[in-house]
Amino acid sequence: MNLLAGKRIVVTRPTKQATSICGMLRERGAEVIEFPTVRIEPASDSQPLLNALRKLNSYDRVIFTSVNGVEHTWEHVQPPWPTSTKVAAIGPATASALRTRHVEPDVVPSEYVAEALACSLGSVQDQTILLPRASKTRPALFNLLTQAGAKVTSVTAYETHVNRPTDDAYASLKPHVDVVTFTSGSTVEGFIQMTSHLNLMFTTACIGPITADVAIGAGLQAPIIADTYTSEGLVTAIEHYFDELEQA
Repeated sequence: MNLLAGKRIVVTRPTKQATSICGMLRERGAEVIEFPTVRIEPASDSQPLLNALRKLNSYDRVIFTSVNGVEHTWEHVQPPWPTSTKVAAIGPATASALRTRHVEPDVVPSEYVAEALACSLGSVQDQTILLPRASKTRPALFNLLTQAGAKVTSVTAYETHVNRPTDDAYASLKPHVDVVTFTSGSTVEGFIQMTSHLNLMFTTACIGPITADVAIGAGLQAPIIADTYTSEGLVTAIEHYFDELEQA
C-alpha cells in the first residue's frame, strides 16, 4: 500500500536543493507542491572568505555544515586542496559534495547536528579551524569549538533570504495541503512570513529536532520529526506517520 498516494505535500526547500525530496515523494504517489520559501545567494561581501582561503594551508581543519557551504566555498577555492588541511562534514550529503570535488572528509558524525560534529572531532585544543557558514546560522558549533580551545575563523560563504514563491505555487495551496515539510529553521520562518495570511491547516514535518524547535517556537506543532536528518529520513518519517494513522 502506498501510504502517500494522493497526499498533498508542500516542499519549502530552495528549488535547487528540492529535486531529491520532491522525486522521492512523487515516487510514493504524493502530489508535491513546490513552495520554496528561501533562496540561496553568494555572500554579499566575499572578502572575508577570500582572505581565509588565501591562507587555506595554515588551517588545521575546515568544517562544512551544508552542501551550500561546500558549493559557495568552492567557487573561490584554487585546487588542489592542501593535504595538510583536514576536512569535516556535518552529514552524508555534505560529505558527498566534498567527494565530488576530490576531497575526502575524515569526520562525518552519526548524528547530523553541530553538537555531534563537535564531539566527533575529538580534542581541538589549539587547532586553527575555518568555518564557512550561512549568514544566519546557529552559533552552537562556533561556541563549542572555541570553548574547547580551538581558534575558529567563521566566515560567511552564502546568504539565505526569504523568497516569495510564484502565484501558481500560492494557488496550489488553496484547496488544502496535508503536510508541509521543513528542512531548516529558515524554511520555517520563510513559510510563516509568506503564508500567515492564508490560515492554512496542515501537519508539520521537520528534518530534525533543531528545525522542529524553530517550528514549535513559531507556534506550530511538529508531529513528524525525522530520526535520520536527511531527505530520505524525512520522507520515511512522513510514511511512518501516515502508517500509524492507518493503524489507529
